[in-house]
Amino acid sequence: MKKERILNVEGSVNFRELGGYSTKDGKSIKWQKLLRSGDLSRLTDEAVQNLNDYGLHYDIDLRSPSEAGWLQDRLPNDVIYRSYPVYPIAKSETSDLPELPNDSTTSDYSHPYALMIMNPQSQLAFRMMFQDMLANSDSKKSLLFHCAAGKDRTGVAGFLILTVLGVDYPLIKQDYILTNVVYSTMDQDSLRKQLKNDKAENFVNKMNSVFQVQGDTLDIARQAILDNYGDYETYFKQAMKLSKADLDDLKAIYLE
Repeated sequence: MKKERILNVEGSVNFRELGGYSTKDGKSIKWQKLLRSGDLSRLTDEAVQNLNDYGLHYDIDLRSPSEAGWLQDRLPNDVIYRSYPVYPIAKSETSDLPELPNDSTTSDYSHPYALMIMNPQSQLAFRMMFQDMLANSDSKKSLLFHCAAGKDRTGVAGFLILTVLGVDYPLIKQDYILTNVVYSTMDQDSLRKQLKNDKAENFVNKMNSVFQVQGDTLDIARQAILDNYGDYETYFKQAMKLSKADLDDLKAIYLE
């Protein structure tokens, strides 16, 4: 597979690369390191082999165990699968998340994007995701994170990942809104070509103006951090348990 924003993975939903996005300090995210997607249960045998060749190493599943059971991911044999459900799960369900402390309080937020930022289980899921990101240090080894549609849970995960790596919020929002562009476009091959050429930025900006209302939901996640923690640095330190050394390591692993 080539360096493309939307990867041609047959049977996938909203399968995208985060490689190539620029950061505020003049670096960019490495290709073949960070992938985001929706449902992976319908991948063809060829697609599974292509992902193996692409270096897929971690599959971070943000869905509930029930969702994952109904539509099981199709993956290369050596991929490390993690069940990190973002939303609270039933007592009868099990995942790869450690037990929450007994004194963990639930967050009273009506909007799901604020809940994903503040709920103890959501924070734990993203915290574990960052730990796997730190372990994914081999060159050309990719970490994939996904939910069902690759929009909400995946969108917030992408927001946190791109933020911690130093990508500006307007560009993060562009990546988020790209999900709406993908779902509104029947001709995926044409969309891939438009996102590869020199006019890609103009194309995305045009689409952003069309889907601005849907994109505003990500603002709620961002504002939840600022209202409750004051700034990103405090959120990543207190909620994600990332030290200064961890932040430096993440940038060393994923930026060039």
